[in-house]
Amino acid sequence: MLHQIWQLGFPWLRKRYVFNSYLLLGSLGIVVATTIFTFRISKSVERQAYLTTELLSGVASRLFTAQDLDEVLPIVEIINGNEVPFILTDNAGRPIMWNPAVIGIPLPEYSILHQANLSQAHNPVITEILSLAEIYDANQEPFAILDDEGVRLGTLHYGRSALSRRLRIMPYLELMVMALFFLLILWALQSKKEAQQQALFAGMAKETAHQLGTPLTSAMGWLAILEEKVGKSSEVMRELNRDVDRLSMVSARFSQIGSLPQLQDTDLNELVDESVVYFQKRLPHLGGRVQLRREGRSTAHVLFNRDLLGWVLENLIKNGIDALVDGKGTITVKVGDHPTGGARITISDTGRGIPAGVGNKVFEPGFTTKKRGWGMGLALVRRIVNQYHKGRITIESTSSHGTTFLLVLPLADSIL
Repeated sequence: MLHQIWQLGFPWLRKRYVFNSYLLLGSLGIVVATTIFTFRISKSVERQAYLTTELLSGVASRLFTAQDLDEVLPIVEIINGNEVPFILTDNAGRPIMWNPAVIGIPLPEYSILHQANLSQAHNPVITEILSLAEIYDANQEPFAILDDEGVRLGTLHYGRSALSRRLRIMPYLELMVMALFFLLILWALQSKKEAQQQALFAGMAKETAHQLGTPLTSAMGWLAILEEKVGKSSEVMRELNRDVDRLSMVSARFSQIGSLPQLQDTDLNELVDESVVYFQKRLPHLGGRVQLRREGRSTAHVLFNRDLLGWVLENLIKNGIDALVDGKGTITVKVGDHPTGGARITISDTGRGIPAGVGNKVFEPGFTTKKRGWGMGLALVRRIVNQYHKGRITIESTSSHGTTFLLVLPLADSIL
């Protein structure tokens, strides 16, 4: 069954990255195509505005040559109906006409504009209009207004219409919408992946606990028979009992994967001591070439599940021992208080280290640098620490001379 779970679960995890790549490329293609199309429309609108303003400059010449108000009124109506903001100035630089509905500045009396003296303090409306004309000229070349004989009568300054301004910011809005859409898709995929991984981990763990149950029960029965013949006082029997108890605890740990474990307010230092002592008793089997050191104490008040966190420590210590070159080196387990609050545990080895470029990939399901193994150990470690204990585990440092894992548990108050 475990093999079937593997075949069903991990190919999908690998295909997910290919799907995300196609999704990203497709989204970028849509954004680029939409942006180019919108810019082309914006350029077309600006071209139309240019032609309209050029035509208007020819009509505006009549404002300078009109003899009475009746001749000017039709021109004013044309001007007010134009959506392109513009300002007419005479040869002296005085503003004499603009479209107030578009610019948003009321048009004073005609006589006030014609009698304005630019060398002296004048109407603040005129000052504002002239400043606006300078802004227009900085972006678009103004039109010269000529009479029928080619004599210059004034200047037409124009800016971008409201539609043109909206079209210019449209690509950026589209880009933001597409980015939000893409992030939403990634979040949905990530949630789906985590749900599938959760089901995968739970299925594997519960099946492992089930498979361990039958031989474990049988071993306990045989152990009871041996105790009757050898006696409980034998050192061998005591160690056998401890190992059978540990197997029972391993089975209990696996049965908790997939369900919300209960966090307890117990002594973290004591749990670390138990894990270290367990391995220290078995180090002589390695020929005395491995040293296991225990350093530091933590005073932080943290909550943890004793069975699951104990399995995390044992897994990291075992990985450190497996990483030692020729089975010789030192494993150091150090406990202390984290500077930002909570407790920190570092487990260092003097082994071969992790290959360059691998980094935190060691926590991904299915990744392993060993010849044998499923690559599930560190993936379960991260899940237990990050998801169940609201902590974090990272590779603090790695080199050809060893690796250090950093495990941080938050203060109890922060997760209550």
